[in-house]
Amino acid sequence: MRKIRVVIWGFGAMGSGIARMILEKEGLEITGVVDGWDAIIGQDIYERLGVERGDRPSVKITKNPEDVISRDKCDIVLMATDSFTAKAYPKICFCLEQGVNVISTAEEMSWPWASEPELSAEMDRLARQNQVTVIGTGVNPGFILDLLVVVLTGACEQVESIEAARINDLSPFGRAVMEEQGVGLTVDEFNELNQKGQLAGHVGFKESVAIIAAGLGWDVAEFKEIKEPIVSSVERKADHFHVLPGNVAGVRQQCFAYDKEGRQIIHLDHPQQVYPELEGTETGDYITIHTGEYDMNLRIKPETPGGIGTIAMVANMIPLIINAKPGLLSLLDLPLPRAMEGDVRLKLTQNQEARHLYKAGDTVVVEQISLPAGQRSGKLPADTAQTDLILWLKGELLADAYTGDEVKIRTIIGREVTGRLTNRPVSYQHDFGRMQPLLQEVGQQVKRALWED
Repeated sequence: MRKIRVVIWGFGAMGSGIARMILEKEGLEITGVVDGWDAIIGQDIYERLGVERGDRPSVKITKNPEDVISRDKCDIVLMATDSFTAKAYPKICFCLEQGVNVISTAEEMSWPWASEPELSAEMDRLARQNQVTVIGTGVNPGFILDLLVVVLTGACEQVESIEAARINDLSPFGRAVMEEQGVGLTVDEFNELNQKGQLAGHVGFKESVAIIAAGLGWDVAEFKEIKEPIVSSVERKADHFHVLPGNVAGVRQQCFAYDKEGRQIIHLDHPQQVYPELEGTETGDYITIHTGEYDMNLRIKPETPGGIGTIAMVANMIPLIINAKPGLLSLLDLPLPRAMEGDVRLKLTQNQEARHLYKAGDTVVVEQISLPAGQRSGKLPADTAQTDLILWLKGELLADAYTGDEVKIRTIIGREVTGRLTNRPVSYQHDFGRMQPLLQEVGQQVKRALWED
């Protein structure tokens, strides 16, 4: 069976962590990595990660997404580049236009309709047009303060209000996250940037509230959010940050959502800082659901690890996304996330490429590489020369096999050949491709120009 081909876009702390997990999963392979940092372009990912390559092909980090992202080269892109939908949007659209699924770690992408409804509509259109799926996920937003809350309400007869808090350690994250939280700034610098709206803090409260509200069918009439600096009294230092006593170690961020009667229905509290244990702060995740008759309380101590949690959510969602209907989706549209143990290919349902069983005697089509990339004529265009020349052969399967297996067939003239078993139809099926609205519009314009004028 062919492995699920994965491209990782963004190879910082999060992207490289995702790569490590992918390399440990059976049935997945990394076929490309894209990053914008010149210092690592051209490096082999196995050398960069300090992981034994074994018999796996070398994968070089590239700056050009078109080198590795296309329907023929990968099945899904795991994008760990941005926090905001607007910044991730051009990259996501590029992938969708190539006919490739996308999982984004951008916080706003967990519910992009909250901040970017027009961009969301376009992403949904592109995804459906190209029959692929796009979603945003992570540990927060994407799980602790929203999806887990919604799941817990499934055991409640009614819900009056919700309170949830996540007290976490920022230190596993990279430099970009530290800058978004204002880590290392003076209090005056923090307050100045905050007043100018230049301090991101935790991105995703609006999205978490939207997920909870959509899950429960609530209407949020008013939304408020506040940020306060967490000031350190001790020195805190690591690779991506240096906090002096008296400077900012993190942010306490809260949001409040109210219904049309003015009742507070959601309160989310998120104090996050680097090395909170240095000042005696214990991390943890806390959810309280007020039902009117009793309170349902959940406590997770210490916190659900933010870095590992996000990495795991992204990796574990791969088969769920490939199985999903086309379009821009949210976590509410999918089966509940779960750890993907064993061969990930066996979790696929819609992608019959990975698991269809053919019987001996069936007429099938096999694929052979007639001429590998790199051995083709130098007179060809560069992109053509870098593509394998593929030959498809039809014949009788000589033994039971699954799609993707190396098999032997007997052709109609009695010749026995080997190749990779595919799901290609045994009869020719031609059409003119997907309908293109723009071409239809241009066609009408041409008719009017020729005949009406």
